[in-house]
Amino acid sequence: MAYENILNNLKETPPRELNDHILIVDAMNMLIRSFSLLKAMNPSGAHIGGLVGFLRSLGYVTRIFDPTRVVIVWDGKGGSANRKNIDPNYKAQRATSRITHWGLYDSKQEEMEALIGQLHRTQDYLDCLPVQQLMMEKLEADDIIAYIAKRASSSNVKKCTIISSDKDFLQLVDDTVEVYAPIKKKTFTESNIFDELKVLPENYNIVKALLGDNSDNLAGVKGLGIKTILSEFPKLAKEPNMSLEYVYDVCAEKLEEKKFKKIFPKIITEWDRVETNFKLMDLNVSDLDDKEKEYVMDVLRASLPDLQTGAFLRQLEQDKIEGITKNTEGWLENFRGLTAVSN
Repeated sequence: MAYENILNNLKETPPRELNDHILIVDAMNMLIRSFSLLKAMNPSGAHIGGLVGFLRSLGYVTRIFDPTRVVIVWDGKGGSANRKNIDPNYKAQRATSRITHWGLYDSKQEEMEALIGQLHRTQDYLDCLPVQQLMMEKLEADDIIAYIAKRASSSNVKKCTIISSDKDFLQLVDDTVEVYAPIKKKTFTESNIFDELKVLPENYNIVKALLGDNSDNLAGVKGLGIKTILSEFPKLAKEPNMSLEYVYDVCAEKLEEKKFKKIFPKIITEWDRVETNFKLMDLNVSDLDDKEKEYVMDVLRASLPDLQTGAFLRQLEQDKIEGITKNTEGWLENFRGLTAVSN
């Protein structure tokens, strides 16, 4: 009787399709976080924190989310150029600021050389797994990830999970798209995103435009905080797809009153900055041209590469890494489920 129930359950469960659940990894976000936090060394004394941390994190999210397709998205060469043309200060601080803070590297240049070396080696390991890597010149990973997520929301994809600690992606959350923040170990979905943002996700970029973003070196309106935004611009929490002009119109109306808060003329004075921030952080408008969009779609239509267990283990041996975890074979099991998905 028990065997009959198992067989019946198997018959009732339809086979999973390749694009039922797409897991998208913001690759540089994951690599830099691992590189900066993990002091792991190989027996030769070389720092391998970025490589090891990336692979551990990838195995973890693949196991807990059980996707049908994994897409690893890297920043392309010159990816920030378009945004830097809009604002030269965009991410300018990253050229000089250090990633690690525990004295391992003597200079920023030495640190960057090590990071690039671990990046390339991480890509070698990923080539052995049934995952896909995407990188396109003059495009940031954000733009490619956002395009995939927006297409997922308008197609037959059942779920799309973005892995990143970058809060810009929260503006994309809807009934199909969710964002997993590794540092918080929390998944933001349509059901809980409002508790985090206090505004509707489709209006979140307006809030970020006003507040700025230190991680991207974008200044906001001085003296403005989230509480003031919520009290003075209440529609951001109630009505979807509000425009940036709504904020300007409210400020203009307030200035016509006899008494008004100092923040309103300040927003008007700094409006060019607010508009620039909005343009730089808006992921709802695609920067991909038709050829680039078609290339991304070709990747999503393709079958998954094979799992090359032997090649993966040989690379671990070459790099003198005893294991990604205590059980490397068990770690690889996280990816064997991908190969069982119907192509």
